[in-house]
Amino acid sequence: MYSQDCNPKSFPFKNGEQIDYDIFYNMGKLWVPAGKVRFSVKDSIFKGQDCFYFNGKGKSLKSYDWFFKVRDIYSSIVTKSNFKPKKFTRNVAEGEFKLYYDYTFDSANEKAKVIEDKKDNSKFSIIDFPNCTYDVMTSVYYARTLDYTNLNINDTIPISMMVDKEIYDSLFMRYLGKEIIKDQYGKKYHCLIISPLLIEGTLFKEGEFMKIYITDDLNRVPIYIEAEILIGSVKGYVKSIKNIKHPLNTID
Repeated sequence: MYSQDCNPKSFPFKNGEQIDYDIFYNMGKLWVPAGKVRFSVKDSIFKGQDCFYFNGKGKSLKSYDWFFKVRDIYSSIVTKSNFKPKKFTRNVAEGEFKLYYDYTFDSANEKAKVIEDKKDNSKFSIIDFPNCTYDVMTSVYYARTLDYTNLNINDTIPISMMVDKEIYDSLFMRYLGKEIIKDQYGKKYHCLIISPLLIEGTLFKEGEFMKIYITDDLNRVPIYIEAEILIGSVKGYVKSIKNIKHPLNTID
């Protein structure tokens, strides 16, 4: 395990960043368009603190809804000073499965209040969590802040996550090296490859069944993603990148 500071000193993203992806599903021998995903970053003020607001939205295409309809929204509010999550909301509908969680984090006391009914705030749970624990959205952006310079292939970086009111403190991201990746428009990028240890849910298998290719530059933008899911496999290609912090390093 290669430990890194959970209080990043700089960030490879900024207010206004927006990244869109096209998602494809493997149906037999064919890859068919199945969905769209958008990640965005905005500046925010939460209880007087300067914060990032991270938002992720995923949905299946209407032509694919008959097979497995997805309408997912994940959002996080995270302090800029020490990268601590303050709020996290998960509002998902995947097939017949629906879930709503609203977390409020108290990092000083290492407790989170979790509301499970958006129409009734009187019902909630209090969850204890260790220092440097992230929600799902915060962990996505945390992975982009990491320093991969001195890692060797198969080195792992530990990460603690709170998922569905459970603490998973033995998760990690594995570094798999570098590769040149071509996007769906033929543009090439130098990329780093990371593989997170996944928790089984309604879509993904448990284990190291996902590879994420992030630009080997100051932006650390995820360009291409491939993963095995409970039924079949998916891949995601970047569709558009807007308002990134640094010039994108592409290969002409």
